[in-house]
Amino acid sequence: MKRKKIALWAVSGAASLSLVSGCASNEGTKVEGKPADSGKQQQPIVIDWMNYPGAIMENSYGQTFLENKFNIKLKKVYPIAYDDYKKKQQLMLTSGEVPDVLFVFDPGDLNKYASQGLLAEVPFSTIEKYAPRTKANLDKQAPQGWFYSQSGGKNYGVPTFYYTGQFHTKQAWRTDLLQKAGITKIPETIDEMTQAFAALKKIGVYGMSSNGQSYYNQFHSLFGAFGVMPTQWMEKDGKVVNGAVQPEAKEALAVLSDWYKNGYIDPEFVTGKDLIPKFAAGKYAFMDAASATATDESDPNSVISAVKKVDPNGKVEFGPLPKGPRGQTGGWAWGTAGNIWAFGKQVEKDPAKLQKALEILDALQNDEQTWLALAWGEKGKHWDFKDPAKSPSGGLKRLSPYDDVNKLQAEGMPELSNGTMYWGGQPNLDLNGNYNANKEKAKLYNHSVSDIFGKSDILPSSGKFWSDLIKLKTETYAAIIRGDKPVSSFDDFVKQWNDKGGAQLEKEANEMYKQVKK
Repeated sequence: MKRKKIALWAVSGAASLSLVSGCASNEGTKVEGKPADSGKQQQPIVIDWMNYPGAIMENSYGQTFLENKFNIKLKKVYPIAYDDYKKKQQLMLTSGEVPDVLFVFDPGDLNKYASQGLLAEVPFSTIEKYAPRTKANLDKQAPQGWFYSQSGGKNYGVPTFYYTGQFHTKQAWRTDLLQKAGITKIPETIDEMTQAFAALKKIGVYGMSSNGQSYYNQFHSLFGAFGVMPTQWMEKDGKVVNGAVQPEAKEALAVLSDWYKNGYIDPEFVTGKDLIPKFAAGKYAFMDAASATATDESDPNSVISAVKKVDPNGKVEFGPLPKGPRGQTGGWAWGTAGNIWAFGKQVEKDPAKLQKALEILDALQNDEQTWLALAWGEKGKHWDFKDPAKSPSGGLKRLSPYDDVNKLQAEGMPELSNGTMYWGGQPNLDLNGNYNANKEKAKLYNHSVSDIFGKSDILPSSGKFWSDLIKLKTETYAAIIRGDKPVSSFDDFVKQWNDKGGAQLEKEANEMYKQVKK
């Protein structure tokens, strides 16, 4: 499926595919927010902006910078943890409290809010007028994002970029544990992993663990070895199907069930908790959900730094995605679009506020110094170059105490430095440009698999069925792996999936895909 076709369909031919550069020079000096208008100062526009989730504090550095830079007043901040954000947002909107600007995680949520009349329609022409660089960049680099912001044929927001979404999580091995078990080569196939896990068991180490609570990250690379990625939509034999209910998924579950029965999988995987602490403590040897910074010893929050605190002789190395019986590999990737910035219905009656919000989003995405100030903060206070001789291309490092996630978020900056609390990923200024010494590691062994629509809950009836379906999938898979249910129960699961809305979503997926391919 060509991206150009997606863009043309999604934006009804309104997309311009030219890339407009908005990067300033990267001198790395202290950045202070100043009002853009140097003439007569106007009264600040008051905006109720529900920021990206984090423990942001009132009058933080980030809030002050944004207010001074753009001559606005943020009505309040929302110090909500990532895991609680979606639930609290839904409760807040249900009670009638709708922010002017709000970060929305998924298309299913946006569809729900739009159908309830809570969101303002934002025509593509308006985005092109007040956020032209962002519009052009999305059309060219992440056109599937326009699927996310639309509902009922209308557009309700601005998608975010997720440059790192073209990469799956890394396969990290405790090679020191492999060596203790007599394994001298990082396993590359399912059979080699089975042999390694058997050897690790003899020294009291589990082969692997996973996040059993995650519908997408639950042993994802093992399913990729069999050619599917539950719960992504994929094209197979000329039609669109969901990976969760394919026979290949049953094959993968049979292997995982056998590994669990043999004691190769941490039985606490189902909780999804303490994956890094257990890896650092040497409880298991293979992690298929590590980040590109996992082996970066200069990063105090990296996996290797956690390992070294427990065992100074510990070693962590990246390995390839496991290869299955038919030579297949794959890891879950989200694609280059991420989430959505949406706007409360009331903003339709306040065009000046919408204009200002779009101008801010455009600056955060395209003005290097503005992005740097809100993603990293002040040089010398919040960050410095890892290698001054290489300046940004050598990577940046957080300075104490802002290498502590909680203190960093309290300042109004996100843990993930390729975005800000008021935007999303920044492809042109991070991995695709400067500021990241780990960009080559992100590309290492990459064989990503993305949903053909970008996100699985993009379909018209997703809001009605999707949450129940992913709950059914997550619980059933975990039960089969643990042996609570036999592998043969997968066939019952397929029937349940289809009865609970899976068949309807498959019908809609095929209809949408036909439109895209026209």
